[in-house]
Amino acid sequence: MLSIQNLLNLPQIAVVGSQSVGKSSLIESISGVRLPRESGTCTRCPMECRLEYSDSGSWTCRVSLRIQDSDSAEEVPFGDVLTNPDDVERRIRQAQRALLRPSLEPHTFLDDSDMNLRGGHVLSFTDNCVCVHIRGPDVTDLHFYDLPGIIVNVAEGQNTSDIDLVRSMVKRYISRPGCIILLVVSCETDFENQVAGRLVRDVDPTGERTVGVLTKPDKTDAESAPKWQRINDVYRLQTGWFVLKLPDSKELREGINAEAARERSNAFFQANEHWHAYAQNNASRVGTANLTEYLAQRLSEQLRESLPRIREAVQKALIDTISELVSMPPELKNDPTAEVFARITSFAQDVSRHIRGTSQLQIDRQGLVQRLYAAFRRFKTAIRATAPKFDARSESAAAGGVDFTELDSDDGEELRSSDDSALPGNYPFSVKAYYIFRFLEMWEGPTFDCFEVAFKGFVEDLAVLIDEHFGLFVSGGLLSQVQTVVNAQLQSCAGDARQILRMEMLKETESIYTQNEHYLEAYKAKFLGHYKQVRRKMPPPPQSMFTEFEEMPSPVAAYQDQYEHRRSPQEDPIDVALRSLRAAGYTHVKSTDLPKLLPSHGLDPAFDIMAEVRAYFQVAYKRYIDAVPLCIEQALIRKFEKQLSASLVNDLGLFKPGARTKCAIWVREPPIVAEQRRELLARKETLEEAQSLLVQFG
Repeated sequence: MLSIQNLLNLPQIAVVGSQSVGKSSLIESISGVRLPRESGTCTRCPMECRLEYSDSGSWTCRVSLRIQDSDSAEEVPFGDVLTNPDDVERRIRQAQRALLRPSLEPHTFLDDSDMNLRGGHVLSFTDNCVCVHIRGPDVTDLHFYDLPGIIVNVAEGQNTSDIDLVRSMVKRYISRPGCIILLVVSCETDFENQVAGRLVRDVDPTGERTVGVLTKPDKTDAESAPKWQRINDVYRLQTGWFVLKLPDSKELREGINAEAARERSNAFFQANEHWHAYAQNNASRVGTANLTEYLAQRLSEQLRESLPRIREAVQKALIDTISELVSMPPELKNDPTAEVFARITSFAQDVSRHIRGTSQLQIDRQGLVQRLYAAFRRFKTAIRATAPKFDARSESAAAGGVDFTELDSDDGEELRSSDDSALPGNYPFSVKAYYIFRFLEMWEGPTFDCFEVAFKGFVEDLAVLIDEHFGLFVSGGLLSQVQTVVNAQLQSCAGDARQILRMEMLKETESIYTQNEHYLEAYKAKFLGHYKQVRRKMPPPPQSMFTEFEEMPSPVAAYQDQYEHRRSPQEDPIDVALRSLRAAGYTHVKSTDLPKLLPSHGLDPAFDIMAEVRAYFQVAYKRYIDAVPLCIEQALIRKFEKQLSASLVNDLGLFKPGARTKCAIWVREPPIVAEQRRELLARKETLEEAQSLLVQFG
């Protein structure tokens, strides 16, 4: 389980010092346990000490390893709980070796079998942490980190980058706002040569968070002792400095215990001529007991001051953690076959909602319904653009259209001669068919362009839905299985739909037919009047073309001349004509009917062909722009929807022998999801424990 400190910025103590200033001796004096000792640098990874007073039970020590992984951390128990303080040194040494040789399993180090193993990379330092949790009746509540000593050089053959690695590690710990910095300085070496002081000053320039500790006062003389006693004048700290006389190397080899060490420390300050007076005047700043009491009191005060912030942080972190757990896919606890079937059912239902335009997906992006409608509108525009463009204004062809006089050309004579029985001035039906098929043959391109756009959009949207429902099951193979089945069904439906669509197109392009005679006649009359009116607005036709009708006035113009003197200057002549016609009994005549009265100048057959061809386009166009979208929707989209669930169940073999075994593999939770769930549950447990402790703390 993760420590609460690892999740929240709780007040803590970080022990910082240069190499060989006595940090390990200080930690031993505070914790009451021996630490590993070697020549040179002893501490090669951070060590977290959690000291906890307990009035019940005996003394215990639990050692664990905290492994950092990017932004997360995992705390792994290392060995059984210890009940003898003499066993702690060996366990910590084993734990440190385990962190420095990450290629080996941690249990390998518990029996020292790693000492016989060669090979594998050995780290000189690591960010990973040895955690020591000590509980007992004689233990003071304290929480601190012992950090590697700051080095200025490395042994020959070692990596010089270790210098910066250790400095950045120390700086990262002491930069935390809630950290109390315990700066350990040895009186044996000039202060200016101990780089830890400069590093701490960079992080805490005012000295507000730093507690100074002087070690090895027995190494001073009459000249140097007064300088160290006035250290706060040179390196000012708001809390001042403590002075400790810790056991030396000889005493440690003799196995001196904590009580004997305190007695010898007291004896030193009482008898030493350089430190006796200082110890009497600053009694509360001398000795390990005073330092431990001060640190515990300051840590407690800082914790109380931080309680509102900590409570708020715990509550927010717990809410965020629970939200992340809720947002994760539910843990798979059902029968594997039932789980796969449930997900297939949910996927099929979501596809149906998506097709009908009610899917949640369409809130965030354009859905299938909108895509289809956009494609259908473009299809409608493309078909409408194929309308015959007859030009009744002149004898020159309009761009991309059929010239009015084309019906009076040699081609027109050839078309007329195809029916020998036709009366003079009449054209056979094949002439109209010729112009009708000219626009119908242009419909194939827009038709299948529309289909492919709709199909492409459907495939893309299905891919998104598949990923939403089955994206977590990549490792087990369910995602690829579903993709294979869905793609096969899509191609089958698309192939059938293309055949049906081609048959629908051939209905229009291979025959000319309609029973909608009312619309056909209405459109023909409308276009007939339109073409005559357009023609009338042109300059007078050539003499050779309209000799017989040159003197015939326009019916509307004649009526206008006859009654010109009767109408008021403001009245529209069209209104006058309509009123007179209604008075004569033609009550259903409208202004749009009047162009039919215009003279055709002998071009009635041409006007008739143009009007009927254009009218037929209108009838065919209106039914075709509905038929194609309906065909795409029914033959492709709806057919796929109806077959989807059954196809998945059948092709995946959910109710066949061996289905349970296959499904168990398919829905196996991906390792990354399982790890994320485990971390979130561990974090939730830790935060709930923190809430409980905060309630007890008041």
